Amino acid sequence: MLKKTIILVLFAFIMTSMSIGLAADKKTDVEANRKVIAACTKAITANPNNAGAYVDRGKAYQNINQLELALADYTWAIKLEPKNAGAYSARAQIYYDTKRYGEALTDYSSTIELVPQDMEAHFRRGVCYYYTDQYELGIGDLEQVTVLQPQHAGAYLVKGVCYQKLDRKEEAIKAYQGLLANVPANKQTQEAIDAAKKMLKALGVES
Repeated sequence: MLKKTIILVLFAFIMTSMSIGLAADKKTDVEANRKVIAACTKAITANPNNAGAYVDRGKAYQNINQLELALADYTWAIKLEPKNAGAYSARAQIYYDTKRYGEALTDYSSTIELVPQDMEAHFRRGVCYYYTDQYELGIGDLEQVTVLQPQHAGAYLVKGVCYQKLDRKEEAIKAYQGLLANVPANKQTQEAIDAAKKMLKALGVES
């Protein structure tokens, strides 16, 4: 049984690693995004089949937290270009952030189908599998990430938790130890390293 405090540390790290960065000057950021929205709206008016303009406007809406408008733009872009991986990925992120994990899974799967080498999509789909109690499928995605990106701290952590949910203690230990062995310590990774050490300690292993 995972301790509540450890779960909070783990998923605080995941949310940080998956979040969209905000500019330091929020007023300037909002103004810049509104200019993008205006420019894209003008482009769409001139050419309603401009899928790229819908995606760019969707990103600008997303940046200022107008998520329903962003979703509408991404959905329209996908209708115009069913193989637009960027639109699927961006829409999946909104679904994830709003805890619509089933829809996020569908869109991350579409992204991966179009761009199989997109390891961030594999990671995020793996996290969605965790949230929908599909631990084996999550491990499959996360294993790919740790093989191809051995310094991806989040993938080791979520993989370890999935193994614990399946009562596969030894494999969970190996996942956390893999993080400590492969991920260099720095400001960005320290929280993940600390979480892995806490997980190992909870499993009776000294790091």
